[in-house]
Amino acid sequence: MKKFGIVISLLFCIVTLSASLRVEYNSQRTSEAIVTTTILGVDYFNVYELNKAFSAIIHVDVLDGRVNINLYNQQLIVLLESSYVKYHDKVYNISHPALQYKSKIMLPLEFITTLLPAVLPEHIRYHGGTVVADFPVDNSIRRIVIDPGHGGKDPGAIGYSKRHFEKDVALQVAKKVKALLEKELDVEVLLTRSKDKFVSLQSRTEFANKKDADLFISIHCNAHRNSKVRGIEVFYLSTAKTDEARAVEALENSVVYEYEGGSAAVQKYDDVALILADMAQNEHLEESYQMATKIQSHLVQATSARNRGVKQANFYVLRGAYMPAVLIELGFMTNPDEEKKLISSAHQNKLARSIVSEIENFKAKFDQMQ
Repeated sequence: MKKFGIVISLLFCIVTLSASLRVEYNSQRTSEAIVTTTILGVDYFNVYELNKAFSAIIHVDVLDGRVNINLYNQQLIVLLESSYVKYHDKVYNISHPALQYKSKIMLPLEFITTLLPAVLPEHIRYHGGTVVADFPVDNSIRRIVIDPGHGGKDPGAIGYSKRHFEKDVALQVAKKVKALLEKELDVEVLLTRSKDKFVSLQSRTEFANKKDADLFISIHCNAHRNSKVRGIEVFYLSTAKTDEARAVEALENSVVYEYEGGSAAVQKYDDVALILADMAQNEHLEESYQMATKIQSHLVQATSARNRGVKQANFYVLRGAYMPAVLIELGFMTNPDEEKKLISSAHQNKLARSIVSEIENFKAKFDQMQ
């Protein structure tokens, strides 16, 4: 493989520009031109031309020698300095290898004209020197659902003073997050509840799915029988891994038993929703983890709170969310000092600003990959 790469690099002086390949769409959208370069008599193009023409998501791993390309929600894996392309469980052999040329990843034009029509015939066709394709899906983050935990007959965690409730703090912070996001980003922000009313856990993610949300952020406050316990933690969906995570999971999931129909309702969540959750969140696990990690870091830095870390837990409210999703525990209502902070508008502003800052960063990076 190395010898082949050296030979290719020595012959890269034989390079000429070639006519562009035109991509037309099954819509009113203006056609795109894929710029090609002739290397050793073969037409190549920069892999990022796929982003321009098809809104592809591209991840280049030079150390591992592969390029992951997501097109129309389908993944192809290209091996560098090789003519092999993997799609699903099948390996395709195109005539010429993928190359690294002047710090660019170059693919042979036949990747578009031959391979893509073969593996994605419902989306891409090639005829008479022109590619005809479906309109690329806009995968950028455009709609965010903020979920204020609890509400109505479900107070959530009760404060140390017995006078303040998680449901109120969660809604107040959620509204601040919504206002900041709408002011600073070109996105639509929806709340699962905008007043003190009860909303079932399943209805919250169903709402996000029906609205085709791109992010789901569930906001909560914590509780513990020991009033000295304090700190901030952020969760993403998975089986709870620690005793502490299981305790928080049990606390948040107890809503189903207490307010949604008892053991029958719990059985419904356990039998059906867990299967759906695995299917839904598996695709977004890495994004959820990355977002949870950054939100946790921002919150701790802004508030000097104890860092309880990022954790995995099997929250009912995150099950079935077909988008990156996290659950934030802003602090302990049962800790007297944290209760005072959590009901403070100034502290809530810090929390909201930290959450929004990371959503902005996450959106900027995510959109650049689209």
